Amino acid sequence: MPRVPRSLTVIDNHAVHKVWRGHNKEWNLGKSEDKLKYLNFLNDDFDKQGPKVGADIQALCLMNNHSHEVFNIQSQIDFSNHMRRHHGRYGQYFNKINGRSGKVAEDRPRTTLIEDGAHEMRTVFYIHANPIRANIVKDARNYEWSTHNLYAFGKKAEWMKHIKLPEWYKRLGKNATERQKKYRKLFATYLKETGRFKQTFLKKLFVGNELWVEEQNTKVSEWRASKAPSG
Repeated sequence: MPRVPRSLTVIDNHAVHKVWRGHNKEWNLGKSEDKLKYLNFLNDDFDKQGPKVGADIQALCLMNNHSHEVFNIQSQIDFSNHMRRHHGRYGQYFNKINGRSGKVAEDRPRTTLIEDGAHEMRTVFYIHANPIRANIVKDARNYEWSTHNLYAFGKKAEWMKHIKLPEWYKRLGKNATERQKKYRKLFATYLKETGRFKQTFLKKLFVGNELWVEEQNTKVSEWRASKAPSG
């Protein structure tokens, strides 16, 4: 089956949930220094490219063998170029320090298109809950490599300098204290509803209301049909 083109899962003026996973589930982000280097390369690209990154980064969580990131897209082409630069630099670094060659990621990053702010909020809850479900921590506030503490307590680590809080978050309250309190309450409710146990990756191409997802899947089906061999 042909791979779905990025243009169907990364669309301007929509948020995307990006997942970048290690080849053969290897720990491509297993050490703290690896995670920090990954974030340094990310921030360096934002520093150098500015608006040419083509997106605002709104949330992330780095695990040992994969990353979760949420971006709001302004330019699909510029964002694709950003991912190529970012992961290319990290791949070279990882291979060099480990005396290896070849693939660092299992494939190109997976991007899931998000319909609106309500579904983006649920996606952010999902990625912030990952360290809990992986039994790394019991409380998300104790995980260093996540933007949870920025959303829940206003604590901004140095590596978060390019994180831009989304509009749905800003609507949670009149000021930072109100927004943080509301976020913590909503996140606790999410954990209670979904459970704290480990879940599989979000493998859907689209996250949104049923009708919208159906419309997007129809576009994918039509594209695949156009690529199918005739005869």
